[in-house]
Amino acid sequence: MKKSATLLVIIIAVVYSCKKSELSNNLIFSGKIENPSSDTLNILNKNREIVKSIILNKDGTFRDTLNVPEGFYSLKEGKEWTQIYLKPKYDLSLTLNVKEFDESIKYEGAGANENNYLAKKALLEEGFGKLNYYGYYGKLSEKEFLKLTDSLYNVQKNFLEENTNLDKDFFYIESKSLEFGMLDKYSSYEDMHKFVTENEDFKVSENYPDAFENIDLSNEEFLISPNYISYVESYLSKKTREKVNTHDNNVDNTLAYVKTIKKEVKNSLIKEELLYNTGMWQLSRTKKLDSVFNQIKPILTNEKHVTEVTEKYNRLKKTEKGAISPVFEFKDINEKIISLNDLKGKLVYIDIWATWCLPCIKEIPDLKKMEAYFEGKDIQFVSICKDDTKDRWKKMVEEKELGGIQLFASNEKMTFFEDYSVHGIPRFILIDKNGKIIDGNAKRPSNPELQQEIEKYL
Repeated sequence: MKKSATLLVIIIAVVYSCKKSELSNNLIFSGKIENPSSDTLNILNKNREIVKSIILNKDGTFRDTLNVPEGFYSLKEGKEWTQIYLKPKYDLSLTLNVKEFDESIKYEGAGANENNYLAKKALLEEGFGKLNYYGYYGKLSEKEFLKLTDSLYNVQKNFLEENTNLDKDFFYIESKSLEFGMLDKYSSYEDMHKFVTENEDFKVSENYPDAFENIDLSNEEFLISPNYISYVESYLSKKTREKVNTHDNNVDNTLAYVKTIKKEVKNSLIKEELLYNTGMWQLSRTKKLDSVFNQIKPILTNEKHVTEVTEKYNRLKKTEKGAISPVFEFKDINEKIISLNDLKGKLVYIDIWATWCLPCIKEIPDLKKMEAYFEGKDIQFVSICKDDTKDRWKKMVEEKELGGIQLFASNEKMTFFEDYSVHGIPRFILIDKNGKIIDGNAKRPSNPELQQEIEKYL
């Protein structure tokens, strides 16, 4: 009897220990959402993937157990979202009124201090308005830009330091993240100023701060920062441009960039993150798909990364030159449905754009010139507006007297863009008279070589 009792105690202890260990890797997330627009809260990681969907009760309350790595995530309700910081052992509670959203966010429990800080920080940065928009600060002189950037950074830094109740690890990574964001902005100014002012001869002064002077390519703790990888990618892009002429048509920029990553970055985790990002978001830009994929895949050790990049590669193989193009069906300004199949017998040049996209808008004058030059020829110019509102689209079509076939893509019809792996705009596609792909990532209207390429296929 004594042995049985002892054994029972041991079993209970082991079970309790295992349960405690299991719980230690989890976190509790609960709360109440007022005026929800849907019955689901989604938590997305930095790659915009849903890592957890939480179903709301009828009264808007929810409670769930999450098993996710420590880090920054996006909490999405309908079309609204906010940044959230999650960490094992948190017991975090949220109250939120969707009609007010950012202004109503309040957290309680373990992790509340860090997340209340993030909610207030979002309101602070929202107040920066156009001061934090590249279309504004890109026009400033070097002196004005540096003064503004330093000023905004100091406001953010001071606000962080005012929050004295933050976890020390969170405080450290958040302070580094603010610094990475500032340095990344420093690094982009020259190119941004050239683009916005259309002054290709612009150069920053010799005294301009070196954004990459103290860059650390080996501290994998920085991977948790939302701004670190973007900052490193800016550095590696600069190194790539220094080594090769990225304006040379014989140079594949994506392949050159991948080789730069492999040479410059020694830390395996940081290298994997960079190559995974390249595989997911830049494969669609290369003309040497097989070569780039074969450079990336052997380095990836995370099975999920391997699977996702391989799937992206296989999808892009279906939109290589000579393949039958995926078909779109969108409505024009008169609500008439236009399909790619309706345009067979003519060359089709597709412009994927949005009214809020400055690089898209800058291509419009050259696109109009191209349309005028090829008027009466066997080519159709099709502009598809995505990730926008129909009212803004209609207004710009009318105000700028946009020509060609103008179509609007509603959010539920994204298959065409997914098939072409459209992750950034503007994006241009050239299709031949038989519906076969000439170039899934065609030259922009501002590129003088586009006219000659189109004439070759007429």
